[in-house]
Amino acid sequence: MIRGVTAVVLLVALVLVAGFIAYTRPWVTRVVVFSTNDMEELVNALKGDIEHRDMFTALEVKLFDGEQLVSAVLSGQEADLVLAGDYGLVRRLYDEGVVGWYVKFASGDGKVCGLAVVKDARHLSWAIECVSLILSGEYDTVIESLGFTPLKPAQGFGEVPEELKTLVVEYRTIVDMAGREVTLPKHVDRVVSIVPMLTIIVHLLGGQDLLVGVDQISPTSELLAKLNPEIRNLTVVGVPWSVNEEVILSLQPDVVLTLDTPREVVDRFEELGLNVVCIPMASMGCGDFPKAIRLIGEVLGREEQAEELASYYETRLNEILNVTSKIPRDERVRVYVAMQDGLKTHRAYLTMSIVEAAGGLNVAENLTGYAGAGGPPIASVSMETLLTWNPQVILAFDPQVKETIMSDPRWMAIDAVRNGRIYVIPRGLRSWILPEPESILGVMWLAEKLYPDKFHFDIEAEVEQFYQRFLGYEVSEEELAKILSGEYGVTVPG
Repeated sequence: MIRGVTAVVLLVALVLVAGFIAYTRPWVTRVVVFSTNDMEELVNALKGDIEHRDMFTALEVKLFDGEQLVSAVLSGQEADLVLAGDYGLVRRLYDEGVVGWYVKFASGDGKVCGLAVVKDARHLSWAIECVSLILSGEYDTVIESLGFTPLKPAQGFGEVPEELKTLVVEYRTIVDMAGREVTLPKHVDRVVSIVPMLTIIVHLLGGQDLLVGVDQISPTSELLAKLNPEIRNLTVVGVPWSVNEEVILSLQPDVVLTLDTPREVVDRFEELGLNVVCIPMASMGCGDFPKAIRLIGEVLGREEQAEELASYYETRLNEILNVTSKIPRDERVRVYVAMQDGLKTHRAYLTMSIVEAAGGLNVAENLTGYAGAGGPPIASVSMETLLTWNPQVILAFDPQVKETIMSDPRWMAIDAVRNGRIYVIPRGLRSWILPEPESILGVMWLAEKLYPDKFHFDIEAEVEQFYQRFLGYEVSEEELAKILSGEYGVTVPG
């Protein structure tokens, strides 16, 4: 009797163990996939394919809504692969350091699908194999049925494994000065710049060989053409307020450098699928300029060069501000920036910021209205207004402006003219008082002109060192004299 009971117990135990083994299949590799609900069809197709290919491998699929998926991974729940209908979810996991790389593999209706393999995944090789299958095109029909278009090639971010390099182009994400997140190739090779300031920065960072299209103003710079003769052979694409989008598209740029205005131009570029990096020059002062330099350095992969230039700009600017910031407003020298016939003035915020940093009071600071709507920041001024302002110093954009003023007897009633304090602004690659990297030389030059008792810069030495250090160019005595006298030619729009 006892033997019979024992046999039955053993038999039951064997059946239970066999059932447990059959159910758990310990010989099977279980790859855990966390997926958002909207990707269920794709992940199930992947599951069926993997398990059909290898009877010893199984995909364990767990479905979540977006926030639940992120929380589950961050809480430490075991997962090998993450699949999401919104790449922003895997990007968050990347930012949290939970995944070391992620891939954008399809897009549609403003959304982009993302894949990521969890760091320290137990089944790393299989997780990568799953990603490879999705990117290979085997599931394009399924992806399209979900309302997405596969990206060919996919876009990879972070430390993408070598096994996927043939299916993925490496990208990176930056945030421009307009607060926009921009996706760029890891290595930018083709650049279009439609802003003179940005074209000049590219040159100062040693990136001129990357330019395939430029603004219409930079090729007119006499000195820039001496430094880089190729600038005049590059395709001209316009200026921010008047661009040729067909030409830009034909150049197939990795990135377009422009302003954040006009906004409709930026929006149009995005509609055309162009990567656009924006600089809000209309609201950028001297203190912001190093940020623009560092941003362009990040875009071009020239971070070290950018840091050197930005740090130089900051150091010199702070030296001057330590003095001029203590000058009361009612004791500041009144300054007027004269262009063309003298009755035009430049209204760029950075131009006014240069005057302020140098300790001046721009008499046109409250002037509104540009000479041309949507065009360059140039405003008209009446003679009556100028007589009321009575500037103590006039900055002439070029020698011809000074000659025009000096030949007109009406100007003799203004203090600056009567006292011989009308100065031609130096001009190198462009005018030192325009939004350009050379503007820091302009701040030094102007501070000394306004307050010769407070500042004693060796401007000639600064210019020589600037060109040698940042452009690898040795300025001759003749060139130096031409720069300081403002005689180098360049077209100023308006």
